[in-house]
Amino acid sequence: MNSKIKCVIFDLDGTLVNTIVDLGRACDYLLKNSGIESKWTEDNYKAFVGNGAKLLVERAFNGQLNPEQLEEQYAAFKIKYNEIKMENAYVYAGMLDVVKAIKDEGITLAVCTNKPNKAAKGMVEELFGKDVFDAVLGATDNLPKKPDTAMADKILSELAISADECIWIGDSSVDIESAKNLGCKSIAVTWGFRSAESLLVCAPDYIANSPKEIFDILKKIKNKC
Repeated sequence: MNSKIKCVIFDLDGTLVNTIVDLGRACDYLLKNSGIESKWTEDNYKAFVGNGAKLLVERAFNGQLNPEQLEEQYAAFKIKYNEIKMENAYVYAGMLDVVKAIKDEGITLAVCTNKPNKAAKGMVEELFGKDVFDAVLGATDNLPKKPDTAMADKILSELAISADECIWIGDSSVDIESAKNLGCKSIAVTWGFRSAESLLVCAPDYIANSPKEIFDILKKIKNKC
């Protein structure tokens, strides 16, 4: 697959890995410790994620936290989630084979996620191995989160790859907007935390309904070059 695409940037949660159960459990833990009975379902948490853990926490508390309380609960979330993040997380069926197939074609692989950086790096290494992804960057306090391009810019600078040599793969409007902001093509995946209908509204360049379709799309792009 010798084409213009030199790098594939993956989102993590809802794209490579199903993490929703433990994200919800970590929030429910915070609510319980605050004397609040959680009313949220898994579908609620799917709607809450995508913009970073701090906003997830704010949404779980229904916007009722003041800034100081939010910082305290966010800090507690990161600790709790890092403890339990692997208890129910799993790679989507067929995704590991597709990731390895893309790497075998000589394409650089990166993960750019709004998940806290420590949790993201630990999860990717445990589920995919140390040497599969060439770069993994999660949310840190010194860089704005997606859809800002700061995180992706940092990754591409370190890899010495330009934006127009990339394709961005994700399951939400955040990823599609990130790709547009960066200046690269996007593939929206329909097995994650958002509906296919909501993704189509965002006008991604391609839609994948299964991990295998990602590889098929990349092959089509190659054949056009």
